[in-house]
Amino acid sequence: MKKALVVLSILFFAYNSSAQTNWSPEQCLKIKNITVARVSPDATKLLYTVREAVMTDDRSEYINQVWLCNADGSNAVQLTKGDKNSSNPKWSPDGKLIAFTSSRDGKNNLYILPVGGGEAEKITDVKSAVGEYQWRHDGSAIAFVMIDPAESKEEKDKKAKNDWYYMDEEIKQNRLYILWLNQKDTAGKYVQKKLTKENYNVNAFDWSADGKSIAYSHGKSPEVNDNMYSDISLIDVESGIIKPIAATGAGETNPLFSPDGKLIAYYCTTDPVDWSGARHAKIYSLVDGKSWRLKATPDENGGIGANGIFGWTADGKNVLWAEANKTLNSIYLLSADGKSITEWTKGSKDLLGSVSINSTGSHMAFTLQNTAKLPEVYISPMTAFSPVKVTDINAGWASKPLPKTELVKWKGPDGREIEGLLTYPVNYRPGQKVPFILNVHGGPAGVFSQTCIAVNQGTYPIAAFAEAGYAVLRPNPRGSSGYGTEFRTANREDWGGKDYLDLMAGVDLVIKMGVADENRMGVMGWSYGGFMSSWIVGHTDRFKVASIGAPVVDLAHQNLTDDIEGFLPSYFKSNPWDDWSKYDAHSPLRFIQNVKTPVMLQHGEADLRVPFSNSVMFYNALRRRNVPVRLLALPRQPHGPQEPRMILKTMQTNLEWFDSYIGEKKGF
Repeated sequence: MKKALVVLSILFFAYNSSAQTNWSPEQCLKIKNITVARVSPDATKLLYTVREAVMTDDRSEYINQVWLCNADGSNAVQLTKGDKNSSNPKWSPDGKLIAFTSSRDGKNNLYILPVGGGEAEKITDVKSAVGEYQWRHDGSAIAFVMIDPAESKEEKDKKAKNDWYYMDEEIKQNRLYILWLNQKDTAGKYVQKKLTKENYNVNAFDWSADGKSIAYSHGKSPEVNDNMYSDISLIDVESGIIKPIAATGAGETNPLFSPDGKLIAYYCTTDPVDWSGARHAKIYSLVDGKSWRLKATPDENGGIGANGIFGWTADGKNVLWAEANKTLNSIYLLSADGKSITEWTKGSKDLLGSVSINSTGSHMAFTLQNTAKLPEVYISPMTAFSPVKVTDINAGWASKPLPKTELVKWKGPDGREIEGLLTYPVNYRPGQKVPFILNVHGGPAGVFSQTCIAVNQGTYPIAAFAEAGYAVLRPNPRGSSGYGTEFRTANREDWGGKDYLDLMAGVDLVIKMGVADENRMGVMGWSYGGFMSSWIVGHTDRFKVASIGAPVVDLAHQNLTDDIEGFLPSYFKSNPWDDWSKYDAHSPLRFIQNVKTPVMLQHGEADLRVPFSNSVMFYNALRRRNVPVRLLALPRQPHGPQEPRMILKTMQTNLEWFDSYIGEKKGF
């Protein structure tokens, strides 16, 4: 074993990153990302945030800064500067002020800035952090969500190391507040009022048209699992009286008032909650208390925007809904009467993201990209989908050629059509057999979309792999989003079954195409992709190397330690103790005795979604069996690395790991 590690270290040292001429991990991290884009009420200007990686001797983080330009892209001005994050800018209703959040004073506070120029004014002074916020329609107030701050006794106990606690007791909740911009107290601070005092977590909200009430959704706690089962209530701002308006066995979230304030649209799961099942838009009438469901969208899921719903048309006749549409995204207009559905973005060939509609309902802002085009902000009038490019933040990269990516299709074991994105090596010659990597997405209800392969700033740098001579297949097997509810739920009680066969059929296709060298194949994936990668190495030896990120390796262990306790019982129609054998039958750890493939594990130590112990179990089992294995532990990182330096390390490690076993420079 020690000899094998010495050989690997030599190979890692020999890895020549300078061969990455355009798209090395280091270079990809220099690409800027647009995280928010919002059109002014009169549609003459655009607010947007640009995110960049900051890596110095004592820092490793992503920083957003707020920019302003004209609607045609001219006169771009950076409004916020410095070394602290400034994000989530929003226009005041009259378009004269800009609000944003910033951590420049240590805590995430709210600031307002005159559009015409001047200094930003800090309008909150919180002890925890301001979350989502929203202007009142007359501009006189801002509602915001803030998590409960630590009490002085808690802080003292922490210093005294007397900070024991009982799990799930004394939970810190996100609560709803109002800050009045036309009222100040005797100390000169803006008057602030806590609206929700109940023991639940506010996760989304919206002002009524007259500003007298706020609709909000709330879960039992801030945990992801509890917010899946949200209800919706309406609170009178003056009296504080609360009225439940959607409190069923379904998960009901993201309420949005119609422009006239008579209707509330919201996002709704099935009743009872089905984690991979259908989601729809529903309407609640404030006039008579009746509710009804709107037309089903093709994927019945939502996903971009706020869980799908992100606005109304100005006339109040349609709700705006965004979701995956195979490897692209689409926006739909759902008539409020429940009678019709229209694909507003029909015919678009680019991937749409970061959607928002302005307060007057006249224009929409969004990003567009494709596998060979970096994302930029576009604006379109709501009268018809006619995107006009506004930003050009990555102009310096536009001339650098990107590898070819194409959509490929094949049949699964039962004849079901499966799609995937195949990226070829740079300067690929037809008929040339090259090293090949199967990349499995997470979820399982994730989807590989036509994102630009150079801005993949996660753990798997597709463009860098292509420059290093690899072909990479990113399939959407059954269980993926974007292909409808029946497709998304087709892997229930069958993880590692037909979804595994879908993946193998895709690999067979790329071999048949004459692209993949079947003697030099690897597999990689994160989360559910980690589950499937660990399943694959326990069921076939056809892959010479694997990189497995944040894998679920023992389903019962996963269910009893994660932060989404309802997830696996929904997929497997039982709790672990109802049928231990069912959970065991689909756990990669139960097949560890079959694994011969060298494995690189990568996992964040602070992962609540798929606890770190999953990787530790798989690592220890392989280590004791003398199978080549390494575990890259990522301190502080949750379910996927978030710090730039940790992201860079995972990308570099993946390139090195695959190169050492199947790369063109193997042993060089």
